[in-house]
Amino acid sequence: MFELGDKIVYGFEGVFCVSEYTASPIDKSDERVFYILRPVMGSENNLVVTPSEGGVTPMRAIMSRDEALALIERVGEIGEVVVENERGRRDAYREVLGRCRGEDFVSLIKTVRRRRRDFLAMKRRMSETDTDFESRAKNCLYSELAVVLEITRQEAEAMVLEKLG
Repeated sequence: MFELGDKIVYGFEGVFCVSEYTASPIDKSDERVFYILRPVMGSENNLVVTPSEGGVTPMRAIMSRDEALALIERVGEIGEVVVENERGRRDAYREVLGRCRGEDFVSLIKTVRRRRRDFLAMKRRMSETDTDFESRAKNCLYSELAVVLEITRQEAEAMVLEKLG
């Protein structure tokens, strides 16, 4: 269980702070403890209420400063998402983001970057699936790095892009 004030990554929604514990706001007979999460970046009005245990959306503590710096250094070594067939692309992306790990966010970003170059070369438009999942991965990765390294989201993005070349 996370402590009040802990910063966590909530699914592929970004970085949140555990601000309160509460009973179920919907079912008073539900005895589980729920977190009230406030976004660290973005609108304070986007609260999330979620079970502290047994919820559907994965949660994890944010990475340490050393882990963040090591991840940035390894960006070039991280592989792309392997998709067996185009019909399974959305499910593959959803599975990758669902693991809620920095390496997976990088992997998805790299995959979509390559696909964007390929589509531009063919003068074709990329699918919304690619752009939507890329946006989610970027939000999670860059906001987490920004919080951990105490820099802006734009500076975090620039650090990763520099390693991507």
